Amino acid sequence: MRLVRSLLPRLLLLVLAAGALCLLSTAEARDEGAERGTPEPEHRRAERHAAIRRGCDFLCGAPGSVPATPTYSGKQRPDGAFGDDRAVVALTAMAALALMADGSTDGRGRHGMAVQRAIDFLLKLIETPKPGGRYPEGYFWHPHDTTSRMHGQGFATLTLATALGTSRGKRATRIRTALIKAIECIEGAQTRHGGFGYQPVPAHDHEGSVTVAVAQGLRAARDAGITISNTTVSKGLGYLKSSQKKDGSFQYSLSQEQSSYALTAAALSSFFLYGTYGDDDKLTVSRGIQYLRDRLSGSPEVSWYYYGHFYAAWACWQWDGNTWDNDGKNLWAWWQSRVYPHLLDRQVGSGAFETYPGRYNYGPVLSTSFAILTLAIPDETIPIFQR
Repeated sequence: MRLVRSLLPRLLLLVLAAGALCLLSTAEARDEGAERGTPEPEHRRAERHAAIRRGCDFLCGAPGSVPATPTYSGKQRPDGAFGDDRAVVALTAMAALALMADGSTDGRGRHGMAVQRAIDFLLKLIETPKPGGRYPEGYFWHPHDTTSRMHGQGFATLTLATALGTSRGKRATRIRTALIKAIECIEGAQTRHGGFGYQPVPAHDHEGSVTVAVAQGLRAARDAGITISNTTVSKGLGYLKSSQKKDGSFQYSLSQEQSSYALTAAALSSFFLYGTYGDDDKLTVSRGIQYLRDRLSGSPEVSWYYYGHFYAAWACWQWDGNTWDNDGKNLWAWWQSRVYPHLLDRQVGSGAFETYPGRYNYGPVLSTSFAILTLAIPDETIPIFQR
């Protein structure tokens, strides 16, 4: 009896400890399951990856094939550039980023040489002296590019920062030097309102889409180890917050009230990129998300189709992209179930994605690059896409 009494406390402790371990294991499993969510169905993953690969092959030719004569309709040019001269900086940067999203790096991988040539093209724009001292040293200036301007500055900065992580030796030093100059150019071009305009100077014009492009370039550079100004970032995000309208959408600029699904998605992606997920007293984030849901309750056919869905994919994935089971509550699962099938239907036999006619049609390089990046975001191959 005495032996039983002496063993009871020990047995009780063992039982309690075992129970605690079971509870802990259950909690850990539940948390892990919540984080992992419902995986993407294998057939849909295969379909998505096949579309990405076909798009990349369109941009620079399938590896091992006889190179086609370089044209402005989707093939890389001899100087490493892609696409229409009117926006060659942005188009080259986005095409290279799309190839990297498929797993190629600077000089390595399925399309590694194409990436390397594109990076070389962008580097030379920084390294070549600008005529007449009209532009800052770190500006990606091209004599025939009349459109990219500071949009291209942000995209090219993002692309070089992404390439830096896989480059080595003198090559990495060269990219880092160019990046530092590009960041100096960006920081020197911020307007007193906190936004950025089309030109690499702090002029009077400023608008949301340029500010977003610059913000993503700054974040990628910071992730690559380049020092950036926190003041520049906070003022830029403040500018975007100030441009939100009562309906939750974000307008073109502080002085132009035109808003859109694309601008709203771009603004939200910038907030999430810098870790701003919670609401402020104006419910900035939740109102923006509700606007996206309301706008997409109908057809996925939106203005600025490829641009808008690229940023929406980025924003939704950053928000709660941990499951592919569309129960209507998870933003990412709901968004991709509506948009991805629609987007995949726009890929044609060549691997390119259909363009939209109009003033701002820069050919299939832009539409295909944006489509590839939109489809590749869940793979998180590019560091800035990681949750």
